[in-house]
Amino acid sequence: MFRSLLAPWQSREDLAPNLPAIDITGGSASDSSRNGGGHVPAKQTMRDMVEDLKVTEAVVAKSTLLQRIATLLREVPETKDAFRGSDGFLLLVHVLSTLSTRIGRRGSQSTRDVVACIKSVFTVASEALKGHAANLEFFEEFIGYSSLSDAVDLLVCNAVTADVTLGCLLALSFGDFFLVEFFSSLRTKLPETEAMHIHFLEFAPSLARISLPGAFSVLWSFILRTMNTDRVLRLIVYQLLEHLTHSTHRNLAVLSMQNILPHLFKSWKANMSSAGDDDTEHRILAKILRRLFEMGASTQDSRDLLQCTAKQDGTADADMFELLRSSAKSRWPQHFSLDGCSALVMSSTEMKTFPAHGFTFMAWIWLERMPSEPHKLFSISFGSSDVVALSVGSNGTLALRSRAVQQVEILPKSKLTTSRWTHITLVHHNHRSSHPSVCLFVDGVLSDSLRWPYPKFDETSPATFMVGDDVAAVESSWCLASAYLLSVALDDDLPRFIHHLSPRYSESFQDQTLIRFLTYEASTSLNMHITAQGALLPENSQLKKTIRGDSIINDSSIIFRVVPQPHDKKGQFVTRGDVFTVCCQSLDLAVWRIGGAALLLRLVALAQTPHELSRALSVFSDCLRNSWQNSDDMERLHGYDVLASTLRARSHLINMTSFETLFEFLGLDFRSPDLSTVVNTIAYRAVALDFELWSKTSADIQRAHLEHFAFLLRASRYRKFTIKMRLSKLGIVRKLLFAIQSAWYPQESISLVVDTLVLVAQSSFTAEEAIKPIVSYIAATLTEESRSSSSSSPRSTTSRGDLLRSSTRDEAEQVLEALVSMMRIPSLHSKLAGTLPMPRICLLLLGSHPSAHTACQVLGMLCLSLKASLSSGKDFELASGWSILKTVLPRVWDRSVHDAALDILPGRPGDRSGDDSGSPQMLSVFLFALYQGLSIGNNNAESFEAPSKDAIIWILDDLTKLHESSSSFRRVFRSQSTAQLLLDGLNIFSPMRQPPGALYAKISAKLTHFGILVAMGKHISTSQKQQILDIVRPDTQSKGRPDPVDTSGSRLGLAQADTICKASARLEEWRKTIIVSERKRFRQTLLDLQEKRRRVASFEESVSASTTERDIWPHLARKRVWKLDETEGPHRVRTKMESLLELLVQDSRTPGHEGASSAFDSELLSLSQSELTSPNTVVVPSWTGEDGDHQLAEELTEDKLRRVRHQLEPGDVIEAVSTVCRIAGVDSFLGMLIFGRTHLYMLEGLVENSEGEVIDAGNAPEGLFLISGSAADVRNSQRARRWSLEQVSGFSNRMFLFQDVGFEIFFKDSCTLLVIFRNGSCRQAASQMLSSIALKSRTSDTSPTPGSIIPKSLLRSRSSTSAVEKELQLAQQRWQKRELSNFGYLSILNQLSGRTPNDATQYPVFPWVLNDYVSEVLDLSSPNVFRDLTKPMGALTAERREAAETRYANLGSVDEEPFHYGTHFSSSMIVCHFNIRIQPFTNMFKTLQGGDWDLPDRLFTDIRRTYSSASHDIRGDVRELIPEFFTCPEFLENSSNLDFGISQTTGERIHNVKLPAWAKGDPLLFIVMHRRVLESHYVSENLPAWIDLIWGCKQRDVESANVFHPLSYEGAIDLDKITNDLERQATVGIIHNFGQTPKKLFTSPHPPRHLEGFLSLPATIARGVPEDALALARDQKPFKVVLDRAVSNISVDHFDGKYGDMRPLPRGAIDLPSIGHEQIEWDQNASDRSLRLVSHGKVTQVIEQVAPACAAVADQDTLVTGSGDHIVRVWRVNQGQVAPSGFVGASGRSRRHTSSTLSMTHLLRGHTQRVGCIATSRTWSVIVSGSEDGSAIVWDLNRGSYRHSIWHGNESLRAEVYLSAINESTGYIATCSVSHLMLHTINARPIARLDTVRALITSLAFHEREYSHLDILATGHDDGSITLWTWNADGTPAGMKAQWEFVEVRRMNSGEGVSDVALGSVTALKFIGECLCAGYDSGLTYMWTIPT
Repeated sequence: MFRSLLAPWQSREDLAPNLPAIDITGGSASDSSRNGGGHVPAKQTMRDMVEDLKVTEAVVAKSTLLQRIATLLREVPETKDAFRGSDGFLLLVHVLSTLSTRIGRRGSQSTRDVVACIKSVFTVASEALKGHAANLEFFEEFIGYSSLSDAVDLLVCNAVTADVTLGCLLALSFGDFFLVEFFSSLRTKLPETEAMHIHFLEFAPSLARISLPGAFSVLWSFILRTMNTDRVLRLIVYQLLEHLTHSTHRNLAVLSMQNILPHLFKSWKANMSSAGDDDTEHRILAKILRRLFEMGASTQDSRDLLQCTAKQDGTADADMFELLRSSAKSRWPQHFSLDGCSALVMSSTEMKTFPAHGFTFMAWIWLERMPSEPHKLFSISFGSSDVVALSVGSNGTLALRSRAVQQVEILPKSKLTTSRWTHITLVHHNHRSSHPSVCLFVDGVLSDSLRWPYPKFDETSPATFMVGDDVAAVESSWCLASAYLLSVALDDDLPRFIHHLSPRYSESFQDQTLIRFLTYEASTSLNMHITAQGALLPENSQLKKTIRGDSIINDSSIIFRVVPQPHDKKGQFVTRGDVFTVCCQSLDLAVWRIGGAALLLRLVALAQTPHELSRALSVFSDCLRNSWQNSDDMERLHGYDVLASTLRARSHLINMTSFETLFEFLGLDFRSPDLSTVVNTIAYRAVALDFELWSKTSADIQRAHLEHFAFLLRASRYRKFTIKMRLSKLGIVRKLLFAIQSAWYPQESISLVVDTLVLVAQSSFTAEEAIKPIVSYIAATLTEESRSSSSSSPRSTTSRGDLLRSSTRDEAEQVLEALVSMMRIPSLHSKLAGTLPMPRICLLLLGSHPSAHTACQVLGMLCLSLKASLSSGKDFELASGWSILKTVLPRVWDRSVHDAALDILPGRPGDRSGDDSGSPQMLSVFLFALYQGLSIGNNNAESFEAPSKDAIIWILDDLTKLHESSSSFRRVFRSQSTAQLLLDGLNIFSPMRQPPGALYAKISAKLTHFGILVAMGKHISTSQKQQILDIVRPDTQSKGRPDPVDTSGSRLGLAQADTICKASARLEEWRKTIIVSERKRFRQTLLDLQEKRRRVASFEESVSASTTERDIWPHLARKRVWKLDETEGPHRVRTKMESLLELLVQDSRTPGHEGASSAFDSELLSLSQSELTSPNTVVVPSWTGEDGDHQLAEELTEDKLRRVRHQLEPGDVIEAVSTVCRIAGVDSFLGMLIFGRTHLYMLEGLVENSEGEVIDAGNAPEGLFLISGSAADVRNSQRARRWSLEQVSGFSNRMFLFQDVGFEIFFKDSCTLLVIFRNGSCRQAASQMLSSIALKSRTSDTSPTPGSIIPKSLLRSRSSTSAVEKELQLAQQRWQKRELSNFGYLSILNQLSGRTPNDATQYPVFPWVLNDYVSEVLDLSSPNVFRDLTKPMGALTAERREAAETRYANLGSVDEEPFHYGTHFSSSMIVCHFNIRIQPFTNMFKTLQGGDWDLPDRLFTDIRRTYSSASHDIRGDVRELIPEFFTCPEFLENSSNLDFGISQTTGERIHNVKLPAWAKGDPLLFIVMHRRVLESHYVSENLPAWIDLIWGCKQRDVESANVFHPLSYEGAIDLDKITNDLERQATVGIIHNFGQTPKKLFTSPHPPRHLEGFLSLPATIARGVPEDALALARDQKPFKVVLDRAVSNISVDHFDGKYGDMRPLPRGAIDLPSIGHEQIEWDQNASDRSLRLVSHGKVTQVIEQVAPACAAVADQDTLVTGSGDHIVRVWRVNQGQVAPSGFVGASGRSRRHTSSTLSMTHLLRGHTQRVGCIATSRTWSVIVSGSEDGSAIVWDLNRGSYRHSIWHGNESLRAEVYLSAINESTGYIATCSVSHLMLHTINARPIARLDTVRALITSLAFHEREYSHLDILATGHDDGSITLWTWNADGTPAGMKAQWEFVEVRRMNSGEGVSDVALGSVTALKFIGECLCAGYDSGLTYMWTIPT
């Protein structure tokens, strides 16, 4: 019996190939073939024992036989083949499966026998598998670990044998049977944890390496069963896992691949609440999880971790944050793990010799430990021996061996290190004589080179390539991320670039924008290299070509590519030995898939404590540092600005850890400051240079932040690069000065700020970057301060010129002192002197009332200038400098001023430059100061204007010393004017006049002594000498001497006053100029800052608003409120709903920003432009520089449009600007319409004032636009919309309030824009601009206008009368021929008469068509159910007609213009009344009602009652309908649950609209039936009569009782002629609120419609699919194009519907419409993740790392792809033009392409699994994506935003959505999974559902027609059949709500029309008109047609 059981396995073994014995676990291969029959007896013995085992029943006997078998296997390895061949493995499984019945009680003999047998079985299995690849392969393929699991299941379930069985599985996993007692012996040591741990160490040596991961997987599956209930087992397992995760990389990798992590994480999460601080189990589990997450986790595991990070209350979970931080450290790429003797091998029959020009081998290698002896890494062999081999030695040194050189060359400079990824590149050149032929690069840097001959040989054997070593039995453990062999020899610089791509890069180097895969750090390193190389790197080098986007490595030059998913077109790789594929994923890639950069920003925003913030920033930086995807995403979201804003609000949480984390991310290295640089300029500018942010942090952080500049500019070895390439254009000096001016920093930190200013200025001491900003700031601030402090006039204290007073004199003086310190550096001084006239700058900074400190610093500056240049003294004298010093310095003369002035004197102490240096003129300043001081005693001067008595003594002492010591000083007295100053002082303070007192006596003595010294000198004139002696020695000649006369005042006044006044005036004029310039700059900076804050607030809002119910933190997602989307479908239908945020965007200035603004002078922003630019203050005097170039004050160009330029697309230029009002319903929004060179912009919230400056709309003058009904929205939140000019499809002029002042623009994205201008001339100018735009795009665009019902000829220009008539005639003819539905025709009439959905006062009008709102079933064959369309609503009954005619007659009798009705059939109130349940009409209704609802009973609650009011009630209205009654079911439902109150008549709560009985309670059924009525025979017949009433000859027909209020007709009144404002406003109110009659279109009765035949078909078509589905028949012959694989889609040229323009395409290809020669292609293989654009069969663009799985084209400009990374991408197709640089897929430089290019515009995240299908519709502007996660998502195509989810199955069972389709006519969405076919509306409202289990659906297609009475959906099936379905609610039980269901119309079998053709499943379907095109799995394509 058992033999018969084995027979099938035996036969499979016989059929199996004779597998070579390739070692996979490090052992040696089988030698049976080599040893021939030497072991035949042993093999026979093995066979005999196996046979005996098959028939043995006793357990003991089995154990004995098994032990003998194990011994034989161990001693004679050659018997392992015989064991396999005798069904040994299956026998082992059988034995295990039978043992469970033999188990007795614990401890019984039978139990001991069973345990022994279990051990024996596993021992045999281990010995048979160990070192034998064939046995292992056989066991895994034919037996399987699942069979092993089934066999031991009962043994594990039995408590007696559970531990030993688990121990055997563990022993089998590790190949060490010492582990058999692992579980049972450790269990005995518990609950003593310490004892268990000590005992565990005995087993640790045996837990070296998991050799059989499959066996471990079985073990883990059993452990999972009982681990939660068996605490002892749980502790043992945790101890085991902790050891394994911390032992070797291989063990950690195996555990990571065993899916252990989610189970452990679930346990850890469940026990978190109960775990205490001393919980050992919880602590060990946390350590295990950290290691597993560091290895990498699946996207779902990372999602689970991230989800747990945010608690339900919105706070962060600290433990989860810690685990998340560990996970973020993961850096492992997907890789191979190779242990011992193992390799990856490929053979190539094509390559039989080496490439002619050389070859290149590249690999990413990670060594866990060094090999015990030399180990090959790579080799090429032809035949038996290696031709080239690269190996690594035991010390990490690389060695090279070549057959051409019979020796092993050790490469000492090329060394590998352990535990890090190293990139190795080996380049071997051929025909290279002048340079080394062999070059080896380590991490991109050339490390060794050799001159070796190129290998040449004559063998004809195929080439074998090997990565690894399959021969040497070497102890080694290493990993391989990727390896390439290229048939080209790379330049010496390109390996550096490839190294910077990182180990994660595993593509084929075909992407033209490889530089986008560089991280910030890699890009910086590469930039440093290029900068250092300079001219040494030629333009044609491979490196520069690669950066430019040129292809260097062609796909054909890649001989092989080894990546963790082996894939190569040229062959298949084989693994030899122990090779384990590790498919891990680091957290940053998971974050990219889940939420991208927005998720990281939200994570930072979660932090509420310093610890949480530091952890969040750590995760943030780690997930960006090595991920180019997340980095791109951050830039796209303006994420760094958002981060800075987030940190600003949390500045008090920033600790030193957070600071260092953030700045390490920016490029600083706090461990090695010399390696610091800036790697990310964008982030650095946004975060590091946000001085307001850092000024709010603690003092330690402020200091650290300011000191980081020293790291970059002084300590770093890369400072030159940092300064030149990173910081030079960032304006840091100006930012620092602005921070000082803004008083952000506390006073104690100002000195640090100034020190930083010095450091930064020194690094880039240029005129624009440092010199002018600093000097201007000092001049403006010191002058302002001196004015406000010195002047006491009322005017000066309240002057609006005091704009910078927040910046105090103290701060400005510190900056001045810093400037002087910089001037002491000669190189800086020369730059300063070369930029500005320093002597004059000294006078400028000195001012008229300086402080002593200022004077001291200015004197120091003057001293340096005089010393540096001889001409400086002359310039200073020409500027009357000395005279000004005389007037200014005496007032502030203190010791510091004195010492500074003394340094300028000739012969000053300490001067080593010679006795002749110094400025003699300075002595006159001293003497004048002395004179002023001496005058105090004589009461000739005020004390505050002169030096003190102590100062006089200092002056006299120092002058005396100088006179005694310096001859140059003594020579100064040759000047008579100088000596006269001394005489004047002596006269004032002569001994005869001195006041009493010791101090005065002392002064007198010193003065006398100095006077005598001077008089005794030889340089003074004789007369002056005598005068001095007469004064100081009065006793000698006192008699007869006249009294001293004070002549100094008159002399000084007369001789110098005029000069000083002129000089001072010129200085004052210059100061004013500088102050105005600084004010202007300060104001602009402030405005820019405020504007930036407003923009960043909107960026923050977009990040937080991206949350949906599918968000990773759904509990934090905002509630979604819906509004009607303005995007239009066919015939301008608006049915799509878009979500509104419940929390509106608040003012962008948050409380944190408010403080910043308060630091500025409030008067600053109120300054008018005239004050800032008045002519008398901006003229810079020419004397400031003799050459005219030294102008300090800069004339800032006042950019009046500065506030809006940031909204422009890059490179765009403003051509024209208009202030307009956007009209939306009854709302109006002030804004600006901007015409750019490439784009059109609508910016709301901003307007131009009378001076042309952009201001907030809230500040606009009242009455800017005359609008009644609602005030113009003047909100300051700025909504910006933009369209490229290519998107403009046309425009039409529009009337507003019967004024011709508006136009409506139509865009290709189905959006429209209605704006009104201030007057007709403004509109005329804008119209001309639009006309030229339309003219330009006319020739380039041939696509239909989506969503528009107006032909392009009309849209492309203004709607002239002739154009309207022409289009009207065409539409009428089409309607008569039934080519246009009734709804479509009415839509066109509304459009041509000026009606638009954008204006509620001119909303499209539609007729009531029914009279029956009570019947259960509508009988459309009865005329009684229809409304009488020949009469207006007001005359449907005799009573109402009589009342109307009476009113008309009465008005005529009193000489007023008569009318029939006091209300109108269409008004803004009627529109809002109907649409009250959907936004924005809800708010509009409230606006019209004064802010509240109307009375509940007056609201729109019941269609029947509303019709009765409009048709029968005497006091009712005469309203007609709106288009929503035929298109939009949502307007009938109160989905927002609004509280409308309680009805007074019924007592019911007002909720949804009550529907007619025939609608069965379903709004959708009402819409469908109502539309069917509109298209019915009766309405088609009578519609012309209603058209006559509304647009035609009866529009004002008295006989028809159809005359409305005169003001409702166009031309009745001209508002411009009404001069009285009140009268004008009242008239506007009447027009606005009452209603407007459409423009008259017809003057004669409207012709009838052709009504013969099927009304649903055009008159020219006899049969159609809905009408004649049974007539469909398949053509006899298929298409000529036959594919070699299944047809995936059918391409149709949209502009010519002939068969010849249809082309079947396979999966992985899609045509670009209207470009027949271009295709998008992608591979289905998972390892090729690139998207290719193919033109004329040639690949023109490759975009790598997007993992495309499906694609669809929305229009000729838009492609949508779904990817394996869960992301949907939207691409722009740039047709034969410049691709925008900076986008994914665009070239690094913009260049003109002859073929199209792709650039990515949107990333759509929402799915959690691979995206498998995509459907798009430009008509409805939607994307529908289906995914393996069991859902379809509806996306908005224009905005790239999430709308709705459609789920297939419940939460526990999700079925992949693999098919989707969109009906272009109705917007219905069909999605299909294995379980269901589902139909939804455009808003994801469920319609019908079909169970598809019976017949698998393989394709979908909607039948398309503008309107069809019977909707058709075709489904293709796996059996080759096609089913036509429709759907209805006819089967709904009476009294129940409508229940829709699919109804089969026809099923067409595969054999119909053709006999005996094997077509396979229907893989593609497409309706083309009334024909159905079907593609099959066989590659054939057939057309199904209706015979005529």
